Amino acid sequence: MGVRANRLDMYRTAIPMRSFEHAAATREVAEAVVVRVQFADGTVGWGETLPRPYVTGETPETVVADLAGVIWPAVAGVELADLSTAAAAIPTAGADGRCMNAAACAVELALADRFLADGWRRGLARSAGRIDARVSGVLGSADPAKTARRLRLMRWYGLRDFKLKLGFGEDVDAENLRVVHGRIGRAVAAGRCTLRVDVNGGWAADETPERVGRLKRFGVCVVEQPAFCGPAELVELARRCELPLMADESLRTERDAEELLAEPRRVWWNVRISKNGGLLRAAALAAKAAESGAAVVVGCMVGESGILSAAQRRLLQVAPGVRFVEGNYGRFLLADDLTTRSIRFGYAGRLNVLSGPGLGVAVDAARLARHGSLVASLER
Repeated sequence: MGVRANRLDMYRTAIPMRSFEHAAATREVAEAVVVRVQFADGTVGWGETLPRPYVTGETPETVVADLAGVIWPAVAGVELADLSTAAAAIPTAGADGRCMNAAACAVELALADRFLADGWRRGLARSAGRIDARVSGVLGSADPAKTARRLRLMRWYGLRDFKLKLGFGEDVDAENLRVVHGRIGRAVAAGRCTLRVDVNGGWAADETPERVGRLKRFGVCVVEQPAFCGPAELVELARRCELPLMADESLRTERDAEELLAEPRRVWWNVRISKNGGLLRAAALAAKAAESGAAVVVGCMVGESGILSAAQRRLLQVAPGVRFVEGNYGRFLLADDLTTRSIRFGYAGRLNVLSGPGLGVAVDAARLARHGSLVASLER
């Protein structure tokens, strides 16, 4: 016997950030859509999503519209037996084929929060309760001096894996690379640190192979999303590059994943819960990558609150062979949070398994009221 969802509350939130820059955007505020689902048995679940137009084509406005017009009608009042069947009921594409992964993620996480309340009995396999992968430091600024300061703090805090954002212009990128290589180049060469770069689609496809080739001398292990392109084009680019490429915006759907499997050793996968439609879909992609031999990074959307950070830790409990992690930055990046405690990684990027029920965190009503506003309440 299952439970039925009978009420959906949707909030728009905006939490001040400690600023973040990359080639596709500069952020001072983390904007998200947060949902609260109430079930017929009196239980509730919370979910969150951070839509990005340049990632899935979604915005906060389209997410709210799709939740109200497509996703809520698909799950409201339906008897849901477990997390797997509940997630399967959530559409991830519109009638016209438009991607709705971010909108789907919000409700799927709320359902996960409810169905995982008794642990990992249903929906996801029980794990060993340990997270081996460590969080990476993300670097990059239009001001290389700021990049140097951040790297110094990250090294002091014991981080050993780093991602450098490129796409700020030739001179700035060159100086950022010089600064980072000057500080950790020997550690990278000795295997004590790793360095990867993320271009966020800032290069043209035809110039990518030459640009990638120049990065080899810096000890870069992989180049993330050098150009905005589909999965098949990224595979072709990877065949022409001296370093592996990583698919981020090119990996949104199961169909994208199938195309990337043409070069599992040359194309790494960046799996993100909000981008890929929720916890279970992200877990399925990570498992597919592991089966095929593709390296996996579990990433995040910049500015995630404790809700999505908690979901990421649940994902990391079950995802096999994760190479790097980006996320769980909490108040390292946000000025405040939506949960009663802002969870973030510990010294050297370590992550503990959350012991609480469901996703493992509780939403703070006062913080939600401070940083969010209710935009709609829907009942069955």
